[in-house]
Formats: sequence, structure tokens, C-alpha cells
Amino acid sequence: MRFFHRSSLWLILAGLAAPLSPVLAQTSGQFALTGSYAYSYDQIQQGRTTFTAGSLEGGVIVSSGQGPLFPEGQSFLRSCVVFSEESAGNLSVKAPCTLMESNEDGGDELFALLTREQGDLGAANRGGMGHVNLVGGTGKYANIAGRCSYETRYLSASTGIITWDCTWSKP
Repeated sequence: MRFFHRSSLWLILAGLAAPLSPVLAQTSGQFALTGSYAYSYDQIQQGRTTFTAGSLEGGVIVSSGQGPLFPEGQSFLRSCVVFSEESAGNLSVKAPCTLMESNEDGGDELFALLTREQGDLGAANRGGMGHVNLVGGTGKYANIAGRCSYETRYLSASTGIITWDCTWSKP
């Protein structure tokens, strides 16, 4: 007794060899970023409180990752606006950032919000640790969410380096 007709068997085999359906695409994972940046900050002193605002521009590369969203070697151009308030040894830094894939055509964008409440801002050989919330993006990064720990170190009065360790998910 034969259950499959020969042409049915070929259809089944062709289906198995086809690329995975988007329904089965990766929906979560981990990645790490490493990069450098140049920054320009302005400060204003009001009593014992120092307010800082400025911009940060640079690049990062996926130093470890998996899957189509964050393959190892993927690079991004990074642009951030930095706001901070420091008084009596308490620091609060917020930096909304856009990471754009560095492709010939531009690329999709990933949005992030960096926050930090320890360390310092802009002093050479100093820096601090904080966290990043991944808050969506465009194209393949739309609706992404995640959390990262990060560390930044200022190398001079205008340059620094940063590392991120992240987990992410996408509905």
C-alpha cells in the first residue's frame, strides 16, 4: 500500500528545502556592541548643580551576536543627544540615541535610551556604567525591545569608547 504519490513526495521535500517562514524567524537573542565616539558638551552651573547638554557621534560594531538582526560584524553609525544633572555627588545622565546601519543605502535604524547614575561625565580616564533600553526602530528593528548594560570610558576631552551587552525580543 502506497500512502504518497511520487509527485506528493517531491512537494514535501521541496517544502523542507525552502527557506524558513518569517513566522519561524528569530524573535529574541543577545548581542554585544563595541565602539568609539566623539562628543561635545556644554555645561551650566546653577548653585551646586551642574547641567550638561551636548551631542555624541560615532560608530559601533556587533562584537558578538547571532541571527539576522545582530550578526557579528554588523556596524552602526551612532548619534545621541546627552543630558545630565549633577549635584552633591549624584549624577543623572540620559541620552536618547539612534543607531543606523552603515550600508551603502543607509539602512534601518535602532532607537535606544541610555541612562546612568554613577561615574562622571567627560573626565579623561573616567566614565561609568549604566543601562540601555532598546525602544524600537525602523524596518527590521520596528517593535524591538530589550535591555543592555553598558560601560563608557572617556579617553580625552572629546573622545570615548563604549561597550554594550544586550538581550532583546521582538513580538
